[in-house]
Amino acid sequence: MSRHKQVIYMYRSILRVANSWENINQKEDIRNECRNTFQKYKDLEDNEEIDSKIEEARARLLLALHYKIPYEKKKYNLHLNTMKPSNEQDESNIN
Repeated sequence: MSRHKQVIYMYRSILRVANSWENINQKEDIRNECRNTFQKYKDLEDNEEIDSKIEEARARLLLALHYKIPYEKKKYNLHLNTMKPSNEQDESNIN
């Protein structure tokens, strides 16, 4: 399947899911985000970037269907190096 057909297929799939969504506000949110996002990236020409965006849309669609939450999953940026257990600070006083 050509990339153009993949993009159209993904766009229509998302709109189909939006039409079947129960909550009217979320239904409109899905439609608006879909239209705005596809419009934003309509001029992409790099095949790798297009494939990446298709995969991102597919993953979000699957998450929305599975968890019944149409919004993007929050990403937490935890810096594990800055988090130290409280007992590490006291190790120097053991001897």
